[in-house]
Amino acid sequence: MGESAQHMTRRRLLIAVLLVLALAVCGAWVVSTRTGEPAFTNPVLRHDAPDPSVIKADDGFYYAYTTQSPWPTLEYVPVLRSKDLVHWKHVGDALPELPKWVTTDVWAPHVIRIGDTYNLYISARQYGSAGFAIGVATSSSPTGPFEGRPQPLLRGPRFTTIDPFVMTTKGDNLIYWGSNSAPLRVQRLTGDGLDVVGEPKPVLYASDREYEGLLEGAWVVERDGYYYLMYSGDACCEPDPHYAVLVARSRSPFGPFRRGPENPILAANKRFLGPGHNATVRDEGGRDWIVYHAFDRDDTFGNRMLFLDPIEWRDGWPVVNGGRGPSTTSEDAPEV
Repeated sequence: MGESAQHMTRRRLLIAVLLVLALAVCGAWVVSTRTGEPAFTNPVLRHDAPDPSVIKADDGFYYAYTTQSPWPTLEYVPVLRSKDLVHWKHVGDALPELPKWVTTDVWAPHVIRIGDTYNLYISARQYGSAGFAIGVATSSSPTGPFEGRPQPLLRGPRFTTIDPFVMTTKGDNLIYWGSNSAPLRVQRLTGDGLDVVGEPKPVLYASDREYEGLLEGAWVVERDGYYYLMYSGDACCEPDPHYAVLVARSRSPFGPFRRGPENPILAANKRFLGPGHNATVRDEGGRDWIVYHAFDRDDTFGNRMLFLDPIEWRDGWPVVNGGRGPSTTSEDAPEV
């Protein structure tokens, strides 16, 4: 090959590489037509990512932990990482080895950092029992691997003891959980978050209101002197999900909680179905965001994909997309 031919080949290769990079960038970033700022459209991850729990770690990344899912082989607690809450990368399985008390069913993980340790709380089916339980595992890294404790933290019949959420407030570590038409409950944890203390207390009961025959997926936000208990109901999954996010608030983390006047705050619309089991996170500009799963009505695989929307606070209550369900158009991205 002559020098001119080599030059042409290199030039074509360079152009091809630049085109690939340009397409990758254009495909990843959207610009708002209203503000000219970075934007996003839902879902932010078109992969099965049910029951997301989100934290921001010291390395500056956001981490999302989801119910078991194939990537492409089955992972018990898939870990996703993002710098901006919009673009997510799968980085592994937080719990590659299950504790001995767990069967292959693991879901609704929640992660919190206590001191220098990351605690991973999971819902799982117990061996030798028809009931379910909540367990805890620990790691020095947000990506794990987490090492599970040999016995469950909490046990209960049927689906009553699932969907853990843990927070630290006023010097206490608290765990919320519940489902299966039983009340949502709260109980104190030890300082390291590895054992329960005292007795559980019911904080919110199922009712005959729409979406409230079953309550689960508790997530508590502390704001302006209130504790906002976000929760999901009623039927999360295929073939006909009837699921939404609701909210109640209290001056105390132990209740009593009063339901929001505009419940549900996030429900199905013409494009997306079954939104729920949310987390919340705050961006660098101090704005709160809700991260949750939902179905795309056009998706034939039945994936519960990852969604994101801003939370607006009006008259002391959270509002998501004006009550219109998951956003379906381009929205301004979080500030990072």
